[in-house]
Amino acid sequence: MGKITIGKVLSALVLLKFCAMVFISPVFASPSDDTIITITKYATMAFAVGLSAVAAGTALSKTGAASVASVTENPKLFGRTMVYVGMAEGIAIYGLLIAFLIWVD
Repeated sequence: MGKITIGKVLSALVLLKFCAMVFISPVFASPSDDTIITITKYATMAFAVGLSAVAAGTALSKTGAASVASVTENPKLFGRTMVYVGMAEGIAIYGLLIAFLIWVD
């Protein structure tokens, strides 16, 4: 797990607040079915973008560090390493596309 950092604590608090807003508030407000569908729609959009951004950030940190190390050893590998970094960036774009598809529906 690692040590507890301020980033982990803030992430947990934001997630807790989001869950409280999405799942507890509609219960007390007794919303209609359309409101619940809208809340669920926006929550899934947020999860799609958020999780894909976290995955892309993790992939970019690993591939970026490896590409810098390999380009330092052999500068001819720059083009090949940029392909891998670009593929890692594509993960975030896929999440954004999924969010747009959910929004249009």
